[in-house]
Formats: sequence, C-alpha cells, structure tokens
Amino acid sequence: MKDENRYVLGESESEHSRLRDQSVVFDPLTKQLHIEAGITEGMSVLDIGTGAGDVAVIAADLVGRDGHVLAVDRNPEALEGARSRLGHRREIEFAEADLCTLDLDEDFDAIVGRAVLMHLRSPVDVVERLGRHLRPGGLLVMHELDVAQVWASAETPLLEHVRELILQTFASIGIHSRMGRDLFAAYRSAGLPDPHLTLSAPVGGGAEAPSFGWVNALAALLPYLEQQGIVTGDELGIDSLTQRLTDELDAADATLLGPLMYGAYCTVG
Repeated sequence: MKDENRYVLGESESEHSRLRDQSVVFDPLTKQLHIEAGITEGMSVLDIGTGAGDVAVIAADLVGRDGHVLAVDRNPEALEGARSRLGHRREIEFAEADLCTLDLDEDFDAIVGRAVLMHLRSPVDVVERLGRHLRPGGLLVMHELDVAQVWASAETPLLEHVRELILQTFASIGIHSRMGRDLFAAYRSAGLPDPHLTLSAPVGGGAEAPSFGWVNALAALLPYLEQQGIVTGDELGIDSLTQRLTDELDAADATLLGPLMYGAYCTVG
C-alpha cells in the first residue's frame, strides 16, 4: 500500500542540508512565534517532524537547562543526523515516532511544529491527536506555509515559470500549499479552542530579494520533476537560477515575497 503520509521531498542528506539552509530564513520567524505563544524556561516541549532539528534548537534555547525538548521524526536517518549535529544539547532528546499513530507515555507543556502538517494526508487528525498529549493549560503551536499567494509586485517570465512548477508539483504530490491559511479551520475541526494567528514572511527587493528560498524549494522537487520527465536541473540551470531570478526581478524594480508563514497557537484544557 502506498504510504500516503510519507515526506515526499525525500530523506537524503541533500534534503536535510536544504532544510538547514531554509532554517536560516525561517528560524527568526519561528522563534518570535514561540515567544509570543508563551514558551518559556522550564517547559517540557514536543517538537514534531523535527527533521534536521532546527525547531528543536529554538525550543531548547527558550526552555533552558531546566526544560526538556523531545524531538520526534519518523525517519531514523534524519534522527541520526540531528543527534550527530546536536548531541551536545542535553535539553534535547530524539525519538522515532509516526505522527499518524503517535501514542507517547507522557504529556507536554507545549507541542510545536514547522511545515509538517502540510505534508500529511489528514492534518486535522494529527492536530487532534497532538492535543491529547498536552497537559492542562498546554500550548499547541504550529507554524505552516502558504505558497500560493502572489509572489512579487511584478510578473516576470522566470519567476512565473518557477511558481508554476512549484505549485503544480505540490498539487500533484499532495502537499497542502495553503496549510498556513487553513490552520484556523484545522484547529476548530480538531475540537480545539480557536487559535491566535500570526503572519510573517521573508521579503525584499534588489540584492535582498529572497530568491534563494524559492529556488531552494524547487531544488527539493527536482527528483520528482526529473522522474516525471517534466524538466531537468540542467534545463532549469538550477545552479545559476537564484542569480538569474534576482536579476530579472531587480530589472523590474520588483519586491519579492517568500512563503507566507502562518503561526497558530492556543491553550488546551
């Protein structure tokens, strides 16, 4: 049977490296969300779909030495890489777990996740299951993307090509391209209190345009695109794509948005 909740962007070291590159942009936004939600010293936190462990580090920095972060992922190779990189962080424990069957023997003060629900077939079911692992007064804090917004203040051919490839591929492989926008409905459907919402995004023009972020996302989809015979890395000129995209936008005096990052958090019980 096809695994409908697999991480379709792959589990290779190159994908983990891509996630670490992505975190440079997203980490400050996620940290601000965690602070606003109320994650603080001494808390016990569950980080779902930890991957390379970047969100676990954000949580660990906030809870301090008296706190604890359990970072789970279904992929043992990802966990091994995270342990190797972050083994010195005594506040962080790593464990293998499948979110769709999650049944831990402990509850938490907060549960966090970034860009995880968008990859699941039934995100509402997972949100409901997570709520059961919170202590009374616990926080459920999710950070999810919306990649379907208008990307730039001017339409340019190369950007439109990149956008079309990303959105069509997301749709074809079942990634929820607007999961961030749909977080409010997901919390309600899971029987949780209405969440507080935040919205942030990378943005810039000229040399500060966040072109790399979109090229980074497209690079993750390349194995699928090549397998399906849609386009190859050589045809895209993937190695020079960031610069060419930046130059095209600069010539149009355009402002470029990265993915909209929706944050949602509520207190449960």
